Amino acid sequence: MCEIRFSGSAFDFQWNGKALGVKDAWAYPVVEFDAIESDTTKLQLTISSLLPDDIKLAVDVVPGVSEIVFSGKSSGKPYDLEVEGYFMPQEEEKKLSITCRYQMNESCIELDTPYDFHFGEDCLSLIVGGPGEVEWNGQVWKKTDLVKDVLRKMGQRVAQRTEMMRVIFHADATLDVFVREVGEENFVQIATLQYDISSMIPNRMNWIFTQEQSRCVETELIGEPLPCSIFFTDFFNDGRDFLPMYFARGDNSGSLYLNIASPYRQRAVSRYIRSKGAEGLPEEEVEEMELFFLIIQEDGAWEDNTWLYLLRTEKR
Repeated sequence: MCEIRFSGSAFDFQWNGKALGVKDAWAYPVVEFDAIESDTTKLQLTISSLLPDDIKLAVDVVPGVSEIVFSGKSSGKPYDLEVEGYFMPQEEEKKLSITCRYQMNESCIELDTPYDFHFGEDCLSLIVGGPGEVEWNGQVWKKTDLVKDVLRKMGQRVAQRTEMMRVIFHADATLDVFVREVGEENFVQIATLQYDISSMIPNRMNWIFTQEQSRCVETELIGEPLPCSIFFTDFFNDGRDFLPMYFARGDNSGSLYLNIASPYRQRAVSRYIRSKGAEGLPEEEVEEMELFFLIIQEDGAWEDNTWLYLLRTEKR
């Protein structure tokens, strides 16, 4: 069978009970079917323009008089996927109906478990540094020591207002974000986001924001955008803003390390030190942050394993 492709509004696409591909939907996926030469009872299903990694699944097919019924399951990845539906290849519009049940599993991340990030001087940890020295405030510093000093101060500044952040991942590929402000007893939920975990790149996840949510993060936490400084990325030009991140689970339940992937990490720092991060600081500390930024964007620093610093949960 030749490739059959569905896009635009030429299908009924249900994803975890929500219609996609229609007006005002949160995504507009593309669906393709390809022959599998070694097995004529199956087709290769590919769903693209939905998540950063294309979803590929061999589905069983049962040809009928005018339609082809298909179904399949996928497991052994960060997610479990069940797909069923039918399409009419002879129709002028090649009608497709597809229902997908997409559930994250606990092979990579703990579900419905609070990950608590306690802000303060040790919440940001430098994991990979670099050689060399730099002069600041009349003293010669090892670059690694200056970077650690700025990370410590960043954590302290955040802790002046926000004591903790709690993140809870759910099986339906949503996550809830809560914060507890200084002096308060309870957490307050500030956002529900979508997320996905890559099956292609180890320890890679994306937090997926609406444009309203991403704008709030930029203006409230990082600072107003600079010309040509894009923090989030809109992979599919459909209004969803993706923030690529790396993560690692710790030894204990509820232990997690997060790191914004390059180049988004450097873009965030660039904007922070020129706006929110510099507010109310003495000139010498602003200079220290500017040196910090120069160090972390040196040759090779745009790679994910150079000048690597992580936000970690509180020790348990």
